[in-house]
Amino acid sequence: MSEQKPELKELRAELGRVNDLLADARAREVAATLAKFREDVALLGITEQEVRRALGYDRAARLPAKYYDPVTGNKWSGKGKRPRWLLGKRLEDYAIDAPQPRAWWPGDE
Repeated sequence: MSEQKPELKELRAELGRVNDLLADARAREVAATLAKFREDVALLGITEQEVRRALGYDRAARLPAKYYDPVTGNKWSGKGKRPRWLLGKRLEDYAIDAPQPRAWWPGDE
């Protein structure tokens, strides 16, 4: 006996049904995942900025430089491991002087 293979029309109909089942299952799982995510975000007080950074859409803001080498242009914020260009050197010699806030009033120049 030879086995009769389904025709193209039948296979396409079956594929359509499977695609519909896949779309429905995906929609249910997405909804459940997003509901759990909303719940966790609210519970932990996670901010939109934290979510965007975790997903890679935003980069963390860099700290302002506290030290600068005018010869090479290297900068360092003072956080983390001391960079090689500052090893064996006095930090005070490379400190960036922070601008002092000035009093301002309309009309003063």
